[in-house]
Amino acid sequence: MKRPRTSEPDLFDDSVEEPAKAPEEEGRTSVPPPARIFSVPPPVDPAGGEGFGVEPLDRYVERRQLGRGAMGEVALCKDSRIGRDVARKVILPIYQSDPQVRARFLREARVQGQLEHPSIVPVYDLGVDIEGSIYFTMKCLRGLTLAQIVKGLRKKDPAIVEAYSRQKLLRAFSAACLAVDFAHSRGVLHRDLKPSNVMLGDFGEVYILDWGLAKLRKDAPEVALSLDDSSDDLKTAAGKILGTFGYMSPEQAMGKVTTLDARSDVYSLGAILFEILTLDALHMKDTWNAMMLATLQGVDGSARARAPTLDLPPELDAICIKATALDPDARYASARDLHDVIERFLAGDTDVSVRREMSSRHAHAAEAAARRADVPGPEAAEARREAMQEVGRALALDPTNRDALRLLARIITTPPSEIVPDARVEVRARGFGRLRLALRDGVRFDVGNLILLIPLALWMGVRSTAHLLAIVGLSAISAALKLLAAQSEEVRRLYVFSYGAFLFNILALGFVTRAFGPLFFVPMLLSIFTFSFSMTHSGRFRAAILATGSLGLLVPLGLELLGIIPRSYMFQNGTMVILPQGVSLPEVPTLVALTLGSVFLIVAPSVVMGRVQLALREAEMRSAMQAWHLRQLLPDEASSATPPPPPVSPLGG
Repeated sequence: MKRPRTSEPDLFDDSVEEPAKAPEEEGRTSVPPPARIFSVPPPVDPAGGEGFGVEPLDRYVERRQLGRGAMGEVALCKDSRIGRDVARKVILPIYQSDPQVRARFLREARVQGQLEHPSIVPVYDLGVDIEGSIYFTMKCLRGLTLAQIVKGLRKKDPAIVEAYSRQKLLRAFSAACLAVDFAHSRGVLHRDLKPSNVMLGDFGEVYILDWGLAKLRKDAPEVALSLDDSSDDLKTAAGKILGTFGYMSPEQAMGKVTTLDARSDVYSLGAILFEILTLDALHMKDTWNAMMLATLQGVDGSARARAPTLDLPPELDAICIKATALDPDARYASARDLHDVIERFLAGDTDVSVRREMSSRHAHAAEAAARRADVPGPEAAEARREAMQEVGRALALDPTNRDALRLLARIITTPPSEIVPDARVEVRARGFGRLRLALRDGVRFDVGNLILLIPLALWMGVRSTAHLLAIVGLSAISAALKLLAAQSEEVRRLYVFSYGAFLFNILALGFVTRAFGPLFFVPMLLSIFTFSFSMTHSGRFRAAILATGSLGLLVPLGLELLGIIPRSYMFQNGTMVILPQGVSLPEVPTLVALTLGSVFLIVAPSVVMGRVQLALREAEMRSAMQAWHLRQLLPDEASSATPPPPPVSPLGG
């Protein structure tokens, strides 16, 4: 992984421009300070005179300037005596003769030097150069400040985003809390904690920088520097109010120097935590007066409210709110307490973070598969299946994964360009189910037709017993074939038996035409049979059914017109006379037969259509319920992307 470029730290504030690193300085490492040989540190003593001699001119060879602050400047130097790089801080020439500045400078060096902690930059030397300027040297750091990291995250710098996860920053923040608590245990308040004063080294180090405003809580001399800060209202002020606006506590902003305690630094740490989580400052960077007013009145410390789209854990939100409370009594009592709650969250969040990371990987794999599924071709179905499986894994690991939920909504609501084979098989199976339903109804239709036909034919008077027996026999064969087709699991046998049953129905209707001719009743019966047998997805089968049904009408009519069989109709003087061949037409039986036949032709199609509509309604209800269940899996913003159901008519049931 390519790490983001780092530069020497700014030991004053985040406005200092840092020159580019010289080529010969790349890759150079620093030597850690020697370990103390005792476990209990002595109390910090910033007092003392300038009892040190003049350092030889050639001890520290200056290479370049690292930064410039309110009362001093820092340069990168080579310690020729030890052979290492050091950061050398010197009072600015205009303040060399100011006793207050010299006292504060010495105090900063001694306080920082006596706070021996892995996260506090060690001081190596304190002295006066040949020109009489006081300086002190310290470890040369390489890394990025939290201010630089937050800026990179806000700009979505790829290297910063990859190198600094939220969990990594929280662990660094926790280490900074321990360093501040160590200083508090030695009676020292930092009073200028902010993102630019917290540095993350290239190898996991965490440093608290710039102890120039540190305050001793017990009998420590408090020296204030009166400077004109009108050139930059938002930077560290000097005088009655010390600190950085936007990060200093309300009591610090009111100048209550004597009442400050550890909770003041806790507030500043809370402001840093808020910025880590939201990538935005707790107090909006505005004019001096506006920031002062916001600090004194208090602001909403809820990180979730400031950045609702970042899906911040409620535990961290509660920590931010408590740490930045307006009332010091409502904050954490110490920096260690703040460290402890962060560590408890991290301990419980480790498994969650791993699951979220794995979920994110599955969501990205699902997105890639979904893009492949959008390309028509033989691989589209497999890619769509892979996308759904990866989405399922992502949501199983993290049900709140918004990327996975949005992708699921898109897959559900966007039909594929080609029907996947599994869906095609299911649709074919449902089509066969409707055909089997029609075949069973056909058996009932055949039985009902014979029950109605035989008594009426006998009542009317049978002229040709052979015709009647042919109708009964052909209808019985058709019913038997329909039963075989309805019970068949093999598709080919289903179609063969179905077509055979339809053909025998057509032949039976051919003999029915001998009663009233091919143009009465027979066309309606043909339409019922043709409609019932056409309920299939096979285009070839439907074409065969339509062709055979049409021939069932045209063949008998054609045979009559050609004189091959006796004609059923005679036209004289504008009237049409029916010439029945199979039965007689006495008045009462004929009227009864015509009436019952007409009623039958009205009821039968309605029954068939009703059965089809019931099957279709059941399929639609099942589909609607599946869609409803899927919508319950989606977040509100993803559910809104799904098309709404069509409006229901008041008569729609």
